[in-house]
Amino acid sequence: LAGSEINIGLDGSLDYPDDLVAALDWVVASVHTSFSISAAAMTERVLAAIHNPEVDCIGHLTGRLIGRREPYGIDVEAVAAAAAETGTMIEINGNPNRRDLSDRHARLAADAGVKILLNTDAHGVDTLDNMQYAVATARRAWLTKADVANTLPWSKFKALL
Repeated sequence: LAGSEINIGLDGSLDYPDDLVAALDWVVASVHTSFSISAAAMTERVLAAIHNPEVDCIGHLTGRLIGRREPYGIDVEAVAAAAAETGTMIEINGNPNRRDLSDRHARLAADAGVKILLNTDAHGVDTLDNMQYAVATARRAWLTKADVANTLPWSKFKALL
């Protein structure tokens, strides 16, 4: 598969050209800039990305960095409702500095009908072990195999894309 994590712009657009995004098999959209906008503006920004049919998953939804950056304001319930409606997955990022979604938000999203994706946030093979932290967060959220998209066999997972 060819895929990328792509920044969500202030207006909810993706920072790659549309033709490139359309050519990808897998798109994770995440906020990487302008964290201090209002919760309403941040929510609209992420909702716009969720409604983009090329986006498969929203990454590290609240932007927190444990001990370094508090989560930005965002209406997680509205995001979960939209993700359930569009079939967009939401990530539990296993980077031990993030652990984002929190267990509480992961449970809320799963209860809304969102498929959760466990991710390592690996930037190299040395960080693939971060999956243990994503799994631990999923367990704290009482998620089951049925809630987690990447427990599916490929034939069923690819139908989610």
